[in-house]
Amino acid sequence: MTENAPNHYSHSFVLNLEKLPTKKSDRIALHILYPGLIFGTILMLLGIYELFNGLSHSRTDFDFIPEDEADVIYQPFMNPTFFDIIIILVGAGIVLSLLLSYIRYKKIFFDGKKVQIIYRPAFGAKKVVKESIDKYEGVRFRIEFFQFGFMNKNKYIIELYHKNPQKTAPLYISTKSKNIRKIWEYYAQKLNLPAVVLTDEGMVRREVADLDKSIKELIEEGKAVNSYNDREPLPPSIAFVRKRDKTVIKARKIFWDAYNIIAWFCLLLFGGLLLFAGFNAETVKSRFSTDVILTFCIIGLFIIAVSVMALFRKDKIVVKQDKIVIVHKFMLFSRKNTEIKKRDIEAVDVTVNPATGRYYLSIISDARTAIFGKKIPIEDLRWVKKFLINEVVNS
Repeated sequence: MTENAPNHYSHSFVLNLEKLPTKKSDRIALHILYPGLIFGTILMLLGIYELFNGLSHSRTDFDFIPEDEADVIYQPFMNPTFFDIIIILVGAGIVLSLLLSYIRYKKIFFDGKKVQIIYRPAFGAKKVVKESIDKYEGVRFRIEFFQFGFMNKNKYIIELYHKNPQKTAPLYISTKSKNIRKIWEYYAQKLNLPAVVLTDEGMVRREVADLDKSIKELIEEGKAVNSYNDREPLPPSIAFVRKRDKTVIKARKIFWDAYNIIAWFCLLLFGGLLLFAGFNAETVKSRFSTDVILTFCIIGLFIIAVSVMALFRKDKIVVKQDKIVIVHKFMLFSRKNTEIKKRDIEAVDVTVNPATGRYYLSIISDARTAIFGKKIPIEDLRWVKKFLINEVVNS
Protein backbone atom coordinates (compact mmCIF):
# COMPACT_ATOMS: atom_id res chain seq x y z
CA MET A 1 0.00 0.00 0.00
CA THR A 2 1.48 3.34 -1.03
CA GLU A 3 0.22 6.88 -0.85
CA ASN A 4 1.20 10.07 -2.61
CA ALA A 5 3.74 11.99 -0.56
CA PRO A 6 4.76 15.60 -1.14
CA ASN A 7 8.30 16.42 -2.16
CA HIS A 8 10.09 18.39 0.53
CA TYR A 9 13.26 20.12 -0.64
CA SER A 10 15.14 20.55 2.65
CA HIS A 11 17.48 18.10 4.35
CA SER A 12 17.39 20.12 7.57
CA PHE A 13 14.15 21.85 8.55
CA VAL A 14 12.55 22.85 11.86
CA LEU A 15 9.25 24.72 12.21
CA ASN A 16 9.41 26.45 15.60
CA LEU A 17 6.07 26.21 17.42
CA GLU A 18 7.26 27.83 20.64
CA LYS A 19 6.63 31.32 19.31
CA LEU A 20 3.55 31.93 17.16
CA PRO A 21 3.00 33.04 14.48
CA THR A 22 5.89 31.18 12.92
CA LYS A 23 7.24 30.68 9.40
CA LYS A 24 9.95 28.68 7.64
CA SER A 25 11.17 28.17 4.07
CA ASP A 26 11.56 24.68 2.64
CA ARG A 27 14.28 24.78 -0.02
CA ILE A 28 17.63 23.27 -0.91
CA ALA A 29 20.33 23.95 1.70
CA LEU A 30 23.10 26.45 0.95
CA HIS A 31 25.79 23.97 2.06
CA ILE A 32 24.62 21.75 -0.80
CA LEU A 33 24.02 24.60 -3.27
CA TYR A 34 27.38 26.40 -3.02
CA PRO A 35 29.75 23.41 -3.43
CA GLY A 36 27.67 22.21 -6.37
CA LEU A 37 27.75 25.62 -8.04
CA ILE A 38 31.52 25.88 -7.51
CA PHE A 39 32.11 22.38 -8.89
CA GLY A 40 29.86 22.98 -11.92
CA THR A 41 31.48 26.34 -12.65
CA ILE A 42 34.96 24.82 -12.47
CA LEU A 43 33.93 22.14 -14.96
CA MET A 44 32.54 24.77 -17.33
CA LEU A 45 35.68 26.95 -17.11
CA LEU A 46 37.97 23.97 -17.63
CA GLY A 47 35.96 22.88 -20.65
CA ILE A 48 35.96 26.41 -22.12
CA TYR A 49 39.69 26.79 -21.51
CA GLU A 50 40.48 23.44 -23.12
CA LEU A 51 38.16 24.13 -26.03
CA PHE A 52 39.71 27.46 -27.01
CA ASN A 53 43.23 26.38 -26.13
CA GLY A 54 42.73 23.42 -28.42
CA LEU A 55 41.49 25.67 -31.21
CA SER A 56 44.67 27.76 -30.90
CA HIS A 57 46.83 24.69 -31.43
CA SER A 58 50.49 24.94 -30.47
CA ARG A 59 53.20 22.78 -32.00
CA THR A 60 53.90 19.43 -30.31
CA ASP A 61 56.19 16.48 -30.92
CA PHE A 62 53.56 14.98 -33.21
CA ASP A 63 54.03 17.90 -35.64
CA PHE A 64 57.63 16.81 -36.21
CA ILE A 65 56.82 13.23 -37.23
CA PRO A 66 57.92 12.72 -40.86
CA GLU A 67 55.09 12.13 -43.30
CA ASP A 68 56.71 8.95 -44.56
CA GLU A 69 56.63 7.36 -41.09
CA ALA A 70 53.66 5.14 -41.93
CA ASP A 71 54.13 2.92 -38.90
CA VAL A 72 53.50 5.80 -36.47
CA ILE A 73 49.83 5.81 -35.49
CA TYR A 74 48.21 8.21 -33.03
CA GLN A 75 44.54 7.70 -32.29
CA PRO A 76 43.02 9.81 -29.46
CA PHE A 77 40.57 8.13 -27.11
CA MET A 78 37.94 10.78 -27.92
CA ASN A 79 37.77 13.78 -30.20
CA PRO A 80 39.17 16.62 -28.03
CA THR A 81 36.62 19.21 -29.16
CA PHE A 82 33.72 16.83 -28.50
CA PHE A 83 35.13 15.99 -25.06
CA ASP A 84 35.50 19.68 -24.17
CA ILE A 85 31.91 20.38 -25.19
CA ILE A 86 30.69 17.47 -23.05
CA ILE A 87 32.57 18.83 -20.02
CA ILE A 88 31.04 22.30 -20.58
CA LEU A 89 27.54 20.84 -20.88
CA VAL A 90 27.95 18.70 -17.74
CA GLY A 91 29.13 21.71 -15.74
CA ALA A 92 26.35 23.92 -17.13
CA GLY A 93 23.80 21.21 -16.34
CA ILE A 94 24.97 21.02 -12.70
CA VAL A 95 24.82 24.81 -12.30
CA LEU A 96 21.42 25.15 -14.00
CA SER A 97 19.81 22.29 -12.07
CA LEU A 98 21.04 23.67 -8.75
CA LEU A 99 19.84 27.19 -9.55
CA LEU A 100 16.41 25.86 -10.51
CA SER A 101 16.37 23.79 -7.30
CA TYR A 102 17.08 26.92 -5.27
CA ILE A 103 14.52 29.05 -7.09
CA ARG A 104 11.75 26.62 -6.17
CA TYR A 105 10.66 26.61 -2.54
CA LYS A 106 7.77 26.33 -0.15
CA LYS A 107 7.06 28.85 2.59
CA ILE A 108 5.07 27.58 5.55
CA PHE A 109 3.18 29.99 7.82
CA PHE A 110 1.36 28.90 10.98
CA ASP A 111 -0.46 31.13 13.46
CA GLY A 112 -1.79 28.40 15.76
CA LYS A 113 -5.09 28.02 13.92
CA LYS A 114 -4.38 28.05 10.20
CA VAL A 115 -1.62 26.75 7.97
CA GLN A 116 -0.63 28.61 4.82
CA ILE A 117 1.75 27.18 2.22
CA ILE A 118 3.16 29.29 -0.60
CA TYR A 119 4.50 27.20 -3.47
CA ARG A 120 7.14 28.80 -5.70
CA PRO A 121 7.92 26.48 -8.64
CA ALA A 122 11.03 26.77 -10.79
CA PHE A 123 8.76 27.87 -13.64
CA GLY A 124 5.34 29.46 -13.41
CA ALA A 125 3.37 31.50 -10.91
CA LYS A 126 3.21 31.11 -7.15
CA LYS A 127 0.39 29.12 -5.58
CA VAL A 128 -1.09 29.65 -2.13
CA VAL A 129 -2.82 26.89 -0.11
CA LYS A 130 -4.59 27.51 3.21
CA GLU A 131 -6.12 25.06 5.67
CA SER A 132 -7.41 25.10 9.24
CA ILE A 133 -5.38 23.02 11.72
CA ASP A 134 -8.43 20.98 12.76
CA LYS A 135 -8.78 19.66 9.19
CA TYR A 136 -5.50 17.79 9.37
CA GLU A 137 -5.44 14.04 10.04
CA GLY A 138 -2.43 14.10 12.33
CA VAL A 139 1.34 14.42 12.55
CA ARG A 140 2.93 11.87 10.25
CA PHE A 141 6.37 10.33 10.49
CA ARG A 142 8.02 8.76 7.45
CA ILE A 143 11.48 7.87 6.21
CA GLU A 144 12.52 8.71 2.69
CA PHE A 145 15.56 7.11 1.06
CA PHE A 146 17.61 9.37 -1.19
CA GLN A 147 20.87 9.30 -3.14
CA PHE A 148 23.56 11.62 -1.81
CA GLY A 149 26.48 11.37 -4.21
CA PHE A 150 27.50 7.70 -4.16
CA MET A 151 25.80 7.05 -0.82
CA ASN A 152 22.28 6.01 0.11
CA LYS A 153 20.95 8.01 3.05
CA ASN A 154 17.73 8.28 5.04
CA LYS A 155 15.72 11.47 5.37
CA TYR A 156 13.56 11.49 8.50
CA ILE A 157 10.43 13.56 7.92
CA ILE A 158 7.77 14.74 10.38
CA GLU A 159 4.90 16.52 8.66
CA LEU A 160 1.44 17.89 9.25
CA TYR A 161 -0.52 15.27 7.30
CA HIS A 162 -3.51 16.01 5.08
CA LYS A 163 -5.24 13.70 2.61
CA ASN A 164 -4.51 16.33 -0.03
CA PRO A 165 -0.71 16.14 -0.48
CA GLN A 166 -0.56 19.82 -1.47
CA LYS A 167 -1.80 20.75 2.01
CA THR A 168 0.72 18.53 3.82
CA ALA A 169 3.28 20.79 5.50
CA PRO A 170 6.75 19.82 6.79
CA LEU A 171 7.40 20.29 10.50
CA TYR A 172 10.81 18.67 10.91
CA ILE A 173 13.31 17.14 8.46
CA SER A 174 16.71 15.65 9.26
CA THR A 175 19.17 13.05 8.00
CA LYS A 176 19.82 11.97 11.61
CA SER A 177 17.52 9.63 13.50
CA LYS A 178 18.54 10.61 17.03
CA ASN A 179 15.52 11.49 19.20
CA ILE A 180 13.26 11.38 16.15
CA ARG A 181 10.43 9.64 18.00
CA LYS A 182 10.60 12.20 20.81
CA ILE A 183 10.47 15.03 18.26
CA TRP A 184 7.52 13.39 16.50
CA GLU A 185 5.65 13.12 19.80
CA TYR A 186 6.51 16.73 20.66
CA TYR A 187 4.82 18.04 17.51
CA ALA A 188 1.80 15.78 18.00
CA GLN A 189 1.37 16.96 21.60
CA LYS A 190 1.95 20.60 20.73
CA LEU A 191 -0.68 20.52 17.99
CA ASN A 192 -2.95 18.12 19.94
CA LEU A 193 -3.16 15.79 16.95
CA PRO A 194 -2.62 12.01 16.77
CA ALA A 195 0.74 10.67 15.64
CA VAL A 196 0.22 8.77 12.37
CA VAL A 197 2.42 6.53 10.25
CA LEU A 198 1.75 4.64 7.02
CA THR A 199 2.34 0.90 7.49
CA ASP A 200 1.48 -2.28 5.62
CA GLU A 201 -1.84 -2.22 7.51
CA GLY A 202 -2.69 1.29 6.36
CA MET A 203 -2.47 4.55 8.28
CA VAL A 204 -1.92 3.75 11.98
CA ARG A 205 -2.95 6.37 14.55
CA ARG A 206 -1.67 6.78 18.07
CA GLU A 207 -3.62 9.20 20.23
CA VAL A 208 -1.84 11.87 22.23
CA ALA A 209 -2.59 10.09 25.54
CA ASP A 210 -0.72 6.97 24.33
CA LEU A 211 2.39 8.65 22.94
CA ASP A 212 4.68 7.93 25.90
CA LYS A 213 3.62 4.30 26.32
CA SER A 214 5.83 1.40 25.29
CA ILE A 215 4.52 -1.35 23.05
CA LYS A 216 4.44 -3.66 26.07
CA GLU A 217 2.16 -1.23 27.92
CA LEU A 218 -0.13 -0.85 24.91
CA ILE A 219 -0.55 -4.62 24.66
CA GLU A 220 -1.26 -4.90 28.37
CA GLU A 221 -3.97 -2.23 27.96
CA GLY A 222 -5.47 -4.02 24.95
CA LYS A 223 -4.55 -1.23 22.51
CA ALA A 224 -2.16 -3.46 20.57
CA VAL A 225 -2.00 -7.19 19.87
CA ASN A 226 0.72 -9.80 20.22
CA SER A 227 -0.14 -12.13 17.31
CA TYR A 228 3.05 -14.20 17.18
CA ASN A 229 2.57 -17.93 16.63
CA ASP A 230 5.64 -20.10 17.24
CA ARG A 231 4.16 -22.80 14.99
CA GLU A 232 4.13 -20.49 11.99
CA PRO A 233 6.80 -21.62 9.47
CA LEU A 234 9.99 -19.62 9.11
CA PRO A 235 9.88 -17.36 6.01
CA PRO A 236 12.07 -18.60 3.14
CA SER A 237 14.12 -15.39 3.00
CA ILE A 238 14.97 -15.34 6.72
CA ALA A 239 17.85 -17.12 8.44
CA PHE A 240 17.06 -17.67 12.11
CA VAL A 241 19.63 -18.81 14.66
CA ARG A 242 18.81 -19.12 18.36
CA LYS A 243 21.82 -19.25 20.68
CA ARG A 244 22.19 -19.47 24.42
CA ASP A 245 22.30 -15.72 25.07
CA LYS A 246 20.89 -14.23 21.85
CA THR A 247 18.84 -14.77 18.69
CA VAL A 248 20.08 -13.69 15.26
CA ILE A 249 17.81 -12.84 12.31
CA LYS A 250 19.23 -12.02 8.88
CA ALA A 251 18.44 -12.23 5.18
CA ARG A 252 19.19 -15.71 3.80
CA LYS A 253 20.36 -14.65 0.35
CA ILE A 254 20.94 -11.75 -2.02
CA PHE A 255 17.70 -10.56 -3.55
CA TRP A 256 17.47 -9.84 -7.26
CA ASP A 257 16.02 -6.37 -7.25
CA ALA A 258 16.85 -3.53 -9.64
CA TYR A 259 19.70 -2.20 -7.48
CA ASN A 260 21.45 -5.56 -7.31
CA ILE A 261 21.07 -6.12 -11.06
CA ILE A 262 22.78 -2.76 -11.67
CA ALA A 263 25.51 -3.68 -9.18
CA TRP A 264 26.11 -7.06 -10.88
CA PHE A 265 26.22 -5.34 -14.29
CA CYS A 266 28.78 -2.78 -13.11
CA LEU A 267 30.84 -5.44 -11.36
CA LEU A 268 31.00 -7.71 -14.40
CA LEU A 269 31.49 -4.87 -16.89
CA PHE A 270 34.32 -3.01 -15.14
CA GLY A 271 35.83 -6.18 -13.71
CA GLY A 272 35.92 -7.68 -17.21
CA LEU A 273 37.43 -4.55 -18.73
CA LEU A 274 40.14 -4.38 -16.06
CA LEU A 275 40.97 -8.05 -16.52
CA PHE A 276 41.12 -7.58 -20.29
CA ALA A 277 43.42 -4.59 -19.84
CA GLY A 278 45.63 -6.57 -17.47
CA PHE A 279 46.08 -9.48 -19.88
CA ASN A 280 46.57 -7.15 -22.87
CA ALA A 281 48.68 -4.46 -21.27
CA GLU A 282 50.91 -3.82 -24.27
CA THR A 283 47.99 -3.39 -26.67
CA VAL A 284 46.21 -1.03 -24.28
CA LYS A 285 49.36 1.05 -23.73
CA SER A 286 49.85 1.41 -27.47
CA ARG A 287 46.32 2.83 -27.94
CA PHE A 288 45.77 4.95 -24.84
CA SER A 289 47.87 7.38 -22.85
CA THR A 290 49.06 6.60 -19.32
CA ASP A 291 46.73 9.26 -17.88
CA VAL A 292 43.66 7.73 -19.57
CA ILE A 293 44.58 4.23 -18.38
CA LEU A 294 45.21 5.41 -14.81
CA THR A 295 41.93 7.39 -14.70
CA PHE A 296 39.94 4.43 -15.99
CA CYS A 297 41.57 2.08 -13.45
CA ILE A 298 40.75 4.40 -10.54
CA ILE A 299 37.14 4.87 -11.67
CA GLY A 300 36.75 1.16 -12.42
CA LEU A 301 38.11 0.05 -9.05
CA PHE A 302 35.89 2.54 -7.24
CA ILE A 303 32.75 1.33 -9.06
CA ILE A 304 33.71 -2.30 -8.37
CA ALA A 305 34.16 -1.50 -4.65
CA VAL A 306 30.75 0.22 -4.48
CA SER A 307 29.10 -2.69 -6.34
CA VAL A 308 30.64 -5.27 -4.01
CA MET A 309 29.45 -3.28 -0.99
CA ALA A 310 25.92 -3.13 -2.41
CA LEU A 311 25.85 -6.87 -3.16
CA PHE A 312 27.47 -8.36 -0.09
CA ARG A 313 26.53 -5.98 2.70
CA LYS A 314 23.75 -7.38 4.86
CA ASP A 315 21.94 -6.23 7.97
CA LYS A 316 21.07 -8.56 10.80
CA ILE A 317 19.02 -8.26 13.98
CA VAL A 318 20.56 -9.52 17.20
CA VAL A 319 17.97 -10.02 19.94
CA LYS A 320 19.50 -10.14 23.41
CA GLN A 321 17.91 -10.46 26.82
CA ASP A 322 17.35 -6.73 27.32
CA LYS A 323 17.99 -5.10 23.95
CA ILE A 324 17.72 -5.36 20.17
CA VAL A 325 20.76 -4.54 18.06
CA ILE A 326 20.96 -3.85 14.31
CA VAL A 327 24.32 -4.98 12.92
CA HIS A 328 25.79 -4.17 9.50
CA LYS A 329 27.65 -7.20 8.15
CA PHE A 330 30.05 -7.24 5.20
CA MET A 331 31.41 -10.69 4.43
CA LEU A 332 33.36 -11.64 7.59
CA PHE A 333 33.20 -8.19 9.18
CA SER A 334 30.38 -6.90 11.41
CA ARG A 335 29.66 -3.48 12.88
CA LYS A 336 27.00 -2.52 15.41
CA ASN A 337 24.77 0.19 13.95
CA THR A 338 21.82 0.77 16.29
CA GLU A 339 21.01 -0.51 19.77
CA ILE A 340 17.62 -0.11 21.49
CA LYS A 341 16.60 -1.32 24.94
CA LYS A 342 13.49 -3.52 24.83
CA ARG A 343 11.78 -1.51 27.56
CA ASP A 344 12.12 1.66 25.43
CA ILE A 345 10.57 0.27 22.23
CA GLU A 346 7.29 2.04 21.46
CA ALA A 347 6.54 0.59 18.03
CA VAL A 348 7.60 -2.11 15.60
CA ASP A 349 6.07 -1.46 12.18
CA VAL A 350 6.40 -2.65 8.61
CA THR A 351 6.57 0.75 7.00
CA VAL A 352 6.39 1.87 3.39
CA ASN A 353 8.46 4.58 1.75
CA PRO A 354 5.82 6.50 -0.27
CA ALA A 355 8.46 7.76 -2.68
CA THR A 356 9.61 4.29 -3.77
CA GLY A 357 6.88 1.89 -2.62
CA ARG A 358 9.49 -0.27 -0.85
CA TYR A 359 8.77 -1.74 2.59
CA TYR A 360 11.12 -2.04 5.53
CA LEU A 361 10.94 -2.82 9.24
CA SER A 362 11.24 0.08 11.67
CA ILE A 363 11.92 -0.37 15.38
CA ILE A 364 11.21 2.90 17.16
CA SER A 365 11.98 4.33 20.57
CA ASP A 366 12.09 7.89 21.85
CA ALA A 367 15.84 8.10 21.31
CA ARG A 368 16.28 6.45 17.90
CA THR A 369 14.83 4.50 15.00
CA ALA A 370 16.38 1.27 13.67
CA ILE A 371 15.81 0.18 10.06
CA PHE A 372 16.00 -3.40 8.78
CA GLY A 373 15.11 -5.38 5.66
CA LYS A 374 14.88 -2.92 2.77
CA LYS A 375 15.11 -5.85 0.33
CA ILE A 376 13.05 -8.44 2.20
CA PRO A 377 9.51 -9.35 0.96
CA ILE A 378 6.67 -7.76 2.90
CA GLU A 379 5.24 -11.05 4.19
CA ASP A 380 8.59 -12.01 5.66
CA LEU A 381 8.93 -8.58 7.27
CA ARG A 382 5.55 -9.14 8.92
CA TRP A 383 6.84 -12.36 10.48
CA VAL A 384 9.92 -10.53 11.84
CA LYS A 385 7.64 -7.81 13.22
CA LYS A 386 5.46 -10.31 15.11
CA PHE A 387 8.52 -12.15 16.43
CA LEU A 388 10.13 -8.97 17.75
CA ILE A 389 6.92 -7.75 19.39
CA ASN A 390 6.62 -11.13 21.15
CA GLU A 391 10.24 -10.87 22.33
CA VAL A 392 9.64 -7.34 23.68
CA VAL A 393 6.40 -8.32 25.48
CA ASN A 394 7.93 -11.41 27.10
CA SER A 395 11.22 -9.85 28.12
